[in-house]
Amino acid sequence: MLNYPGFTSFKGELRVRFKGVDIPLKAVLFDLDGTLIDSKKDIAAAANAARVHFGMPALPLEVVTGYIGWGIEHLNRKALETEDPARLSEGLEVLKAHYREHCVDQTVVFPGVMELLDFLRGRGIQMGLVSNKPHEFTLITLEKLGLSPYFKAILGADAVLNKKPHPEPLWAALSKIGAKPSEAVMIGDSPVDVQAAHAAGMLVGLVSHGFVPREHLNAADPDWLVDSLSDFMEILS
Repeated sequence: MLNYPGFTSFKGELRVRFKGVDIPLKAVLFDLDGTLIDSKKDIAAAANAARVHFGMPALPLEVVTGYIGWGIEHLNRKALETEDPARLSEGLEVLKAHYREHCVDQTVVFPGVMELLDFLRGRGIQMGLVSNKPHEFTLITLEKLGLSPYFKAILGADAVLNKKPHPEPLWAALSKIGAKPSEAVMIGDSPVDVQAAHAAGMLVGLVSHGFVPREHLNAADPDWLVDSLSDFMEILS
């Protein structure tokens, strides 16, 4: 793993240098939660709304944060500490109803995001968004934060049959964009993104400002690891 990606630009085309080889870069796929946006407070509030519904005490933010990234069903199951189907179903509806109304109450875009998105758009790089957040909430969140116009392809967890770490949503996004896996890079914040990207045949960079401890990111063996999305912009310029 390299600390920073070696991107180069010439004649208006971006290329990524990996292991001494220049590869044309036509598309960048992004994860959402923990990568582009800090949404953990609103997600935790929704999970705790389900707990309170059943008379359970709210969980600390850092505990719920550890449940984020594998989809809403995983979050709900961990938060409610049960495998009972009826209880999970009821709790999930409470969680969804709360999040639907409060998904961006405390959510903010990470520093460097807008600069990087503008940079890539200015260079003609197509962008896609692949999230394990439900598709409905992915669309709502992007729209409310003004991020939707940047992405040619947007796929939430239920937009295709399989969610990350399965490669299907990445392939589906690239198909909409019109790029091959060998012409694209995935940028995320978790081992789930690494597994999905490598399974899809893509290079992947992780940013450490998300919800996963840096040592876990290192252990996931991404192709690159940076501390801020602005690091990608600086290297690309």
